[in-house]
This record gives sequence, structure tokens and C-alpha cells, in this order.
Amino acid sequence: MRLEALAGRRRRRKLDLSSDYDTALLRLFVLSLLVCVVASVITLVAGLVESFVLTMPIISFALVVVGLVSFADRFRWYYALLLLAVVAALYVYGAPLILILFIVYAVLGGFGVVAVIVTLQRRMFYRTLARIEGISLREELDPKDKILMFIFNIPDDLNTADLVMEHNMSRDHVPLDETLRTMGLGFFLGIALWIFISLNPSLVQAYPLEYILLLMFLITLYIPFMVLPWSIFRSLDVRIKGPYQDMRLYKGAVATFKKIAMPIIPISLYTVGAARMMGLETLAGFIGMAVLFNIAIMASTSIVYFALYERDLIEDVVSRWRDFRPTPLLVEVMQQEGEEVKKVPATPQRRYELDDLPEVNQIR
Repeated sequence: MRLEALAGRRRRRKLDLSSDYDTALLRLFVLSLLVCVVASVITLVAGLVESFVLTMPIISFALVVVGLVSFADRFRWYYALLLLAVVAALYVYGAPLILILFIVYAVLGGFGVVAVIVTLQRRMFYRTLARIEGISLREELDPKDKILMFIFNIPDDLNTADLVMEHNMSRDHVPLDETLRTMGLGFFLGIALWIFISLNPSLVQAYPLEYILLLMFLITLYIPFMVLPWSIFRSLDVRIKGPYQDMRLYKGAVATFKKIAMPIIPISLYTVGAARMMGLETLAGFIGMAVLFNIAIMASTSIVYFALYERDLIEDVVSRWRDFRPTPLLVEVMQQEGEEVKKVPATPQRRYELDDLPEVNQIR
């Protein structure tokens, strides 16, 4: 029995939905990000750019690299080459550089964001569930446990051991409601960050308006990293069983991010200060661009995620549920729903013990 438990621990610890392609894509992103960071430092030290703010297009180019590969994988390489040809034509015919950068980062950067998010979801979904599941079984919580409890807003007195989800779910269409909800949450966070950062009076004084717009557009490109990873918990209705009602992880994550994303007083002060410096007409146009950019980024990334990636992700998650919840050799014999359970002698009952946890994972 002890050997079986050890084997189960190893299986739970290594439970990973990533394919070789996912691993290669994630490594490509990390490598590209390192190269872009080094290039940004070099340009800053060499005096090619005046400040770190102006290196943001270089740093964010890692998302474009991953997005190009992901775009070609989802469609065809000649579509990716066609897109690059359109960008080259715009450059040759004298289109503004900022417009070209907007197009490149909106399309390829958006694909890169979604590809990285899905890869991380495949790698971390069951690991996250296993750690949450073991929180109530440990006497002392480590920092990772506390971080998860904060992110998902998990109460201290809730028994996290009974974690369930809709493991028989299948997706046969694009979920319009969830797509709109994700877009709305991202828009909410994006507008808060736009006003909090871009209307800072010191930033308005230091840089031209077009550079501020480009900077904020690139920052907006990272908003889906704060929103999309949690959508899988809503799609599969991952929840902790409670005595009165279930605690849904997605709702807990949304509640947490709403609390930390709206610093009302600084936003109000920045808005008043920017209005005095820029004028109400310029300020209104700036906020209008913020709304437009946030809608464009969140709409494109949410549609790409739910239309092209989420169905395969859900199928992979539910197909491995039995690896996460192994079916015991001896199970309870139950009658129809609503009737009493038959008591079968010598039938083991499911129980939780701290000794059964491989670090954070709990074996059933």
C-alpha cells in the first residue's frame, strides 16, 4: 500500500498537460524575453534611447516572436508571411512608425499573449489544484499557500480538501457570455492602469503624447495576463465544497483583483492634475484612446483564447481528471440518487491525512 501511495504521489506531482510544442513555445518566450531585455539595456547604456520607458517596445517584442510562431501554427505560415508583407508595405509607403507598431503588437503580440497564457495553464492548472487542496491539511502554511489563499480569496476556516469541478464538461461552441465577462474584467483593470500611470503629471511633462500612447498600449498588452489565466476556473466551475454553499475559485480571484485594481484617490488626483496640464479637450481625447485600446486588446485576445484555444484546453483538463482523482479499487456501492448509501463491510472510505501529501499534493 505504501508503494502505491508513493507511485501516486509521483504521478500527482508530475501531472502536466503540456506537450512538447508547449514546452518549446514557453522556452522560446523565455529566451526571447532575455534577449529583448539585454537589447533594451544595451540601447539604454549606449544612449540610443533617453529612458527605460522608451525601451518598452523592445522588451515587448518577445511577445511578437511567440505570436508569430503561434499565429503560423494556428493558421498557415503563408498567412504569417502575408501579414509581415503588409507591415513591410506600410513601412515602404511611409506609414507612421507608431501605426505600424500598433498593428504588429496588436495582432502578433496578442497571439503571443494568449499562447503563453494557455501554455502556463496547461502546466500549472493541476499543480494549483493540488496545492489548494492541501492547504487545510497542513499545520503551517508556506508562502505559496498564503499567496494562493490571497489570490483566490479563500477563507482561513474553509476545508479546502474537498475540491471539485465539472469534470464531464465539453465545449462545442464559443462561450459568448464568458468571453464578454473576460473582456469586461480586462477593460476594468486596463482603464484603471491607464489613468493611474499615463495621467501621472510627471510622465505627461517628460514625454510627447504619442510616446505615452505607445507606452500605455504596450502595457495594455499585458492586461490579459492578469485576467485570462483564471477563466479556466470559471469554465470548469472549480469550487471548494462548503457546508452551506460552495466557494468558487474564479469568483474569489475576481474579488481579489477588484480590491487591488482601483486606487480611487490616486486616480482622481492624477485626473485632476492632468486636466489642468493638458486641457479638458486633450484629456477627453486621451481617455477616449484608452477606451479604444483596451477594448481592442481585450476583444482580440479574448476571442482568440475562447475561439481557438479553450476547447482543446478543456478537453485535455477533463481527460486527466481521473489521474488527479484516481478511482479506488474498492468503491462505495450506492443506490439511486436520493436514496441511502448501502453499508458494505470492509469498504474503505475516502479520508485525508497529512502524511499522504507529497509536498503539496494529496493522494486519495
